[in-house]
Amino acid sequence: MAAPTVPRPVDEEIDPSPGASPTEPPRPRRRVRRVLLGAVAGLALLVVIAGLWFFLGREQAAELSDDQAVAGFRAGGGASVEVDGGPAPGVYAATATGNESIGLPGFDEELGPNAPVTVTHDDDGCFTYRADLNNHHWRSWTFCRTDSSTSALAQLDSWTARKAPGLDIATQSTYTCDRPLPFLWDGAAAGDTRTGACTGTSDVDDLVTEDEGVLQVLGTDSLTIGGKRVEVVHVRTTDTFSGDQTGTEVGEWWLDAATGLPVKVQLEARLEGGPSTYSEQLALELSTLTPGT
Repeated sequence: MAAPTVPRPVDEEIDPSPGASPTEPPRPRRRVRRVLLGAVAGLALLVVIAGLWFFLGREQAAELSDDQAVAGFRAGGGASVEVDGGPAPGVYAATATGNESIGLPGFDEELGPNAPVTVTHDDDGCFTYRADLNNHHWRSWTFCRTDSSTSALAQLDSWTARKAPGLDIATQSTYTCDRPLPFLWDGAAAGDTRTGACTGTSDVDDLVTEDEGVLQVLGTDSLTIGGKRVEVVHVRTTDTFSGDQTGTEVGEWWLDAATGLPVKVQLEARLEGGPSTYSEQLALELSTLTPGT
């Protein structure tokens, strides 16, 4: 006959570990694991919340209105400048498409669609062509007459800003051309080329970027801008950058043959080095040939 089974007291604990002593305390592995998993989950949640706060709180780019550009033109005294050749000063309605990247995830921005172009003249007979591509980014080009050209690029500027909680970036780069790059000259024909050289600096550091520019005439054409037909010279520019930043910018320009006014511009740029990788794609076209003042 089998031996009778002796029942255990109901309050006796059974140690599931083989060979464990009845007096040995339970191992806390599962409890530690739960604590660690909870801490990791809490940290991940904080990271998500911080990311949402950072990106949702950033300032979004907005297009600039023509009225705002006209107000800026008047505030700068542009309406009183006498014109001696070149395009008429004032604000030209224009549209833009494209985007700009400063190399920070989540901070790429679209350009336009409204992108007023402001033309001003200085005492040296040069004119500056500034495109407000949105309220975070504008670019300007200054064209002057030289001994060998009716219009040559003498300076270019670019301003970019980004704002978010704990972040406020605003930089301006200026390229001054020791050898202005000719854009228009008498007798220009398809296939002709010209060269120029500029030196660029930023307002955030003292580092220098060199720009070697080449322009090629692609031909002549006519475009309709704001219901008016205008004869244009079509050119391509290729800029190669070295020094603090390296890269290229390739552009196509349609210039009013009579005044040198760019009526249509397409650019694609990519620069590396400096604080970050920068890229931009831009298509800009005037909507009128009569500026507002």
